[in-house]
Amino acid sequence: MTPAHLATIAMPVVAHALDHVPGLLLGLPLLVAASLVFAATRHEDPAAIKRGALQWLGWLGAVLGGVLVAVLILASLA
Repeated sequence: MTPAHLATIAMPVVAHALDHVPGLLLGLPLLVAASLVFAATRHEDPAAIKRGALQWLGWLGAVLGGVLVAVLILASLA
């Protein structure tokens, strides 16, 4: 299989995923950027910024994921 052939197979799968969860894919870079900004405002050492960014990523991901689950549950009930 050539890379071009693999790309023609993968594109419909990627397009299908983007149709169903576009907000999630667009939200992930924003979540990472917000985590880095929050961590960088509290620390100056690059290692501490990385640790802080991972902690913020966990917290923000959990909170926003919980909100997403709640919204999906409410939408399924409506």
